[in-house]
Amino acid sequence: LDLGSADGALVRSCQEAGLEAQGLDISDGVNFEHDPFPVEDESVDVVTALALIEHLYSPANLLRESLRVLKPGGWLILVSPNWRFAVERFYDDPTHVHPYTEVSIRKVLRGYGFTNLSIVPWLVKKSVWLWDLPNTFFVARWLIPFRGDAPAWIPAFLKGQSGSLLAVGQRPKE
Repeated sequence: LDLGSADGALVRSCQEAGLEAQGLDISDGVNFEHDPFPVEDESVDVVTALALIEHLYSPANLLRESLRVLKPGGWLILVSPNWRFAVERFYDDPTHVHPYTEVSIRKVLRGYGFTNLSIVPWLVKKSVWLWDLPNTFFVARWLIPFRGDAPAWIPAFLKGQSGSLLAVGQRPKE
């Protein structure tokens, strides 16, 4: 279940890979801050909300509804700007209303009952070992100095500077 699915690109990619997927967006008449999701209880393995949570004044409904629709042991995947590294441009998007850091998103997810939390820099096309380094946010921000769209002559291991975070949490298996 992709929340804030916009044009449905992620849903289509999942379906093309043979996965059952559906999206929900405000254009479907769903207000993520107030409305129940039109999805059955405990029917979803994974909920994604990429670049959505920072647009909500309160994440309460989004997180409660995600827990409701997730199967026990299911996963929530969030991507959001990391306030610590996006402070200078966060409000350049006038629809951004609530900033998060790796600390605050961990507290929010834990507070709503998610377990097995992993909060790492949103690094695309990077080796998994990079996420296991101590101080991954520092490494992603300062030791990987070039954006992913840097010129081709920049070595790939130096590309990927991140101003965003990837947060993953699990619904308890009960």
